[in-house]
Amino acid sequence: MADHGYSLVLEHPAEGVALLRFVDAGRANQLCWAAVDEMADMLAQCREQSVRVVVLASDLDGHWLEHAWLRDLDHGLGGEPTTSSGSGWFRVMRELSQAPLVSIAAISGDTCGGGCEIGWACDLRVAEIQARFAQPEIRLGIPPGVGGVSRLSTLVGRSLASEMVLGGHWTGAQRLFEAGAVNRLVDTGAALPAALEWAAELAAQPAAALAACKQILAAAPELPLTEALANEQSIFQLTASDAQSRALIQAQQRFYDAGGTTAECFAEPN
Repeated sequence: MADHGYSLVLEHPAEGVALLRFVDAGRANQLCWAAVDEMADMLAQCREQSVRVVVLASDLDGHWLEHAWLRDLDHGLGGEPTTSSGSGWFRVMRELSQAPLVSIAAISGDTCGGGCEIGWACDLRVAEIQARFAQPEIRLGIPPGVGGVSRLSTLVGRSLASEMVLGGHWTGAQRLFEAGAVNRLVDTGAALPAALEWAAELAAQPAAALAACKQILAAAPELPLTEALANEQSIFQLTASDAQSRALIQAQQRFYDAGGTTAECFAEPN
């Protein structure tokens, strides 16, 4: 494999959890096409190995995942050599948004363009307070191409999405947290530990139910409500018939029969 100057490392810090760490100091974490292709391969590997939760992180201070490396984009448009095919962009989005794998973006610094789009495709986002987000494509004479409008507007609504994609300016993590695009806002340096803790908590959930919830969440935006409800019920019936699910249901009823309450059983969210 050619050395394109970046590093992608896949680790397994806890049972059912994978950590994908990226750094490309020479490009300030701009994403060459070879890196995105390899990222797609690693995400597929996680899915095939039944990893339950994957965390995406950066090892470069001040940067999470940045926009596509423009030389690859320009060369691809002009029919000149690129670091790879570029098909990885679509495979990454598919693995993050459609596969049973649950994904958490541990956003420790600035992210823009295609990097933001990878973040929007994740199921959950933990961002440090100083991190900034931008969809600056309009300044290059193009629109976002892999979710920087469609997924962003679903997360924050048309008003803020319009502001971001039409102006191309930076938007702070605090504002995106308030708008609902960031799930948890943490202090500088805390994104990765917080994301890993959350990942371990989610990975400890019953595997069939975790995968079923991801499947329902992924399908719901693509379906009319009637079809989404039917899909949800179908997946519910299939999952509820699982032996582990039946055992958990029965154990919960025994807890209630012994005088237990839902307040005692189901912890408050962080």
